Amino acid sequence: MDITDNDIRVRTLNENDFPLLLKWLSDERVLEFYEGRDKKYTLEEIKKHFSEEWEDEVFRVIIEYKGTPIGYGQIYKMYDELYDDYNYPRSNEVVYGMDQFIGEPDYWSKGIGTKYTKMIFNFLKKERNTDAVILDPHQDNSRAIRMYQKAGFRIIEDLPEHELHEGKKEDCFLMEYRYDDNLTNVKATKYLLEQTFYNLKVNDIKVLGSGYDSVAYLVNNEYVFKIKFSANKKKGYEKEKAIYDFLNQKLDTNIKIPNIEYSIISDEISILGYKEIKGTFLTPEIYSTMSKKEQDLLKQDIAIFLRQMHDLDCSEISSYTIDNKQNVLEEYQLLRNTIYDSLTDLEKQYIESFMQRLNSTTIFDDKKCLCHNDFSCNHLLLDENKRLCGIIDFGDSGVIDEYCDFIYLLEDSEEEIGSSFGEDILSLYGSIDIEKAKKYQDIVEQYYPIETIVYGIKNNRQDFIEKGRKEICNRFHDYNKTNMRL
Repeated sequence: MDITDNDIRVRTLNENDFPLLLKWLSDERVLEFYEGRDKKYTLEEIKKHFSEEWEDEVFRVIIEYKGTPIGYGQIYKMYDELYDDYNYPRSNEVVYGMDQFIGEPDYWSKGIGTKYTKMIFNFLKKERNTDAVILDPHQDNSRAIRMYQKAGFRIIEDLPEHELHEGKKEDCFLMEYRYDDNLTNVKATKYLLEQTFYNLKVNDIKVLGSGYDSVAYLVNNEYVFKIKFSANKKKGYEKEKAIYDFLNQKLDTNIKIPNIEYSIISDEISILGYKEIKGTFLTPEIYSTMSKKEQDLLKQDIAIFLRQMHDLDCSEISSYTIDNKQNVLEEYQLLRNTIYDSLTDLEKQYIESFMQRLNSTTIFDDKKCLCHNDFSCNHLLLDENKRLCGIIDFGDSGVIDEYCDFIYLLEDSEEEIGSSFGEDILSLYGSIDIEKAKKYQDIVEQYYPIETIVYGIKNNRQDFIEKGRKEICNRFHDYNKTNMRL
């Protein structure tokens, strides 16, 4: 192996490196975390230990930083005995283990270990089509554990009294990095939930779905757990829980919304858990099979729920007010301060045209109330009689423009039922300007590609930036095609 990434080089161990290994493994600061301070090596023992035959493939490497050797690593393909040792299930997957140390303490805590680990991830995927990588750090080695987590490893199991170190059996963590499903790793989530909520035993867990910054799991076929992964984990779930608590206290309805029974909200981790609301998610396909009477009753259910929620006194949750127009103005300024100059003239034209429309409208001055703010088909649950029985995912909710909850109801798309559906609900809802609601929906739709670009900027996601730019281009293309036909 010989791979390089900027200042870090990873190369195969050779005989000239043995004196260096002896130096490192004679340093008690290193031995405290690797091999143990009770170990006393000679050069011959080093040669024998680091040249021994391995059951399967093994890479023994030296880590260099700016040309200076600073550490050692070994990467090995898992085989039968190791699977048992790690209590890791056998499968047809390609799995490698790894362990390493930085032998020069002056290079500790400089991010080199994280970069090295990611280099090994890339090598194993490219050269060995690996499915997963595992390792087993001591539970008291907090610095190494943080480094591994930063690189992408996740704790999936405790390994009690796993490794003899300085005459004592040390507890270890089994950590895993998965290439295809690391974010949604159910083994890591099972461990996380059981460690966080001591009265919870996870017997069964599966992924329900994932969003931009969160994943939802069904646990024991009874509870839904949502876990947020974005940088600001605390803010979103703190608001969502407060609004669930408020609605469950204030609403007088048979329509269920999540009732939070498990929660932890902090800057490090945020989790919400509630009993699953049983039902079938509304889809255009299901709606098309319903009788006219069933459709009318469903529209009535939705209108009544929205009217009751929108008429609640929101003074006690006023801190969760959302100013959509101000948010867009701030996002526009962020755009100007970052990638605006690199955009094409066509993209700038689209953005400036939208901003001109935004600044000239008074539609954002109308009624503010508590809104779901993501009121789409995939959040509405039906019972066996096709009546509305549940509404989920209030993550974007807040005190905001009343029109927000009609955006998706008025949308003509494959995912939504269509504008006539929304107009009928607006009529049943009453005391609202339907034309203004449609205009509001159109403004939000026009902003969508710009919003996508801004999300990419905020979260360092180039794929979202490119997606938004492509959407602007497509919209100009479709507009020109329509005009040519006319």
